[in-house]
Amino acid sequence: MQSLDPRQTSCFLSAVQCGTLRAAAEQLALEPSTVSRNISALEKVLATTLVERGRLGVRATEAGELLISFLSQQEGALDLLQSEFDALAGMKRGNVAIAAGEGFVGDLFDNALAAFSLAYPDITFSLSVGSTEDVLHQVTSEQAHLGLAYNVPKTPQVRVQTSCAQPLVGLVKRGGPYDTEQPFSLDDLAAMPCAVPPKSFGIGAMITAVEAKQGVRLRAVIETGSISALKAFVRNDMGCTILPRFVVESELSAGLMVARSIPRAIFPDGQSSLIRKEGRKLPQAAQLLLKHLKSMSAFT
Repeated sequence: MQSLDPRQTSCFLSAVQCGTLRAAAEQLALEPSTVSRNISALEKVLATTLVERGRLGVRATEAGELLISFLSQQEGALDLLQSEFDALAGMKRGNVAIAAGEGFVGDLFDNALAAFSLAYPDITFSLSVGSTEDVLHQVTSEQAHLGLAYNVPKTPQVRVQTSCAQPLVGLVKRGGPYDTEQPFSLDDLAAMPCAVPPKSFGIGAMITAVEAKQGVRLRAVIETGSISALKAFVRNDMGCTILPRFVVESELSAGLMVARSIPRAIFPDGQSSLIRKEGRKLPQAAQLLLKHLKSMSAFT
């Protein structure tokens, strides 16, 4: 197979990411017809259909998804090569891509990135925030060097660098009607209005599993992937939410919330995990950061 033309692959990636040829053309400062011709030329070179064109735009075919994965791996290989060149020259620089659950963000900055940036000012970061499923996808597709997630399912594609048991607790407003200083029973959880993450999140998946096993349904007034929204629900005394304690350390210290324990017979311990793709060699900057991430509250 002949080498790929970067102009053609750029048009293909932009079209898939933007969803339409017109949006891709605006992003690349090209005419839509030019973007279309480049994609067609790339399909001819590879002898396969890479995108499906429809009234609502374009999307990658199965072959297109394979090409996206290949291009991502190629970019990662170049990143690693540059890192090794820098290491030979005794330089500590580069960009580290991190995928994290929202609950890890405060801990990440407070207990890892701030100190790390002082020690290595030439290393920069790309941070994407999403569900456990999002973090796994970012890591396994090599879009992120490192991932921080809760209750990560076991998969041979992922290596867990470090993990720590982080039990879920029930969180209520201090001094509110739900602040009884007693552990939550299953009946309490079923009766109380609550805000919960969707099942694409590690916490949400645990809640869904408990509901199925125990034959109960929580009174989920709000389902949201926003940790900020879950906290706001509690601050406004609308009910409870369920999170690992490390996610709300600042609120607990400030006396805004109270953490009520949940018997482990109801919720077995979840795990906070620092992950990377199995078999992927990390660039120097990511290897340096890896050591600092292990000092986060989520892993102590």
